[in-house]
Amino acid sequence: MGELRRSNFLKVLASLEVEEDINHVTQYFSYEHFYVIYCKFWEIDTDHDLIITKADLLRHNNYAISERMIDRIFSGAVTRGNSFKEGTMSYSEFVWFLLAEEDKRHPRSIEYWFRCMDLDGDGVLSLYELEYFYSEQSARMEEMGIEPPTLEDCLCQCLDM
Repeated sequence: MGELRRSNFLKVLASLEVEEDINHVTQYFSYEHFYVIYCKFWEIDTDHDLIITKADLLRHNNYAISERMIDRIFSGAVTRGNSFKEGTMSYSEFVWFLLAEEDKRHPRSIEYWFRCMDLDGDGVLSLYELEYFYSEQSARMEEMGIEPPTLEDCLCQCLDM
């Protein structure tokens, strides 16, 4: 409740009362944003039960996300609140996922993906954790006929940032 009071959400909500076209108020989500996100959710949720499973999310963006990462997303490592039910993703959890997926430079997105990769929850990404995710991605690249960079090269690139 304190977070709500500190935010400008209620002020923005009140401004919707006087705005003729609510799509002009974009401080949170416009109807257009909601519609795009909901359509993506509906597209992934092939049985339209309003719940996304691991198999559903694997299909997202043409299987771009590895199974290990999908497992971490569904493990509860990145879930907010108490609505988490293991093995499923609700619409609100999908919104957090999609925002993290679309804008990876945003601090919340960085936190989302960091928490996915931090297997032991100690706040530090170890070489083991990096190699765990790298090995699957490397194998996937090789299956597609792409020569993956070595883990050492990837680590050097990260350290050079």
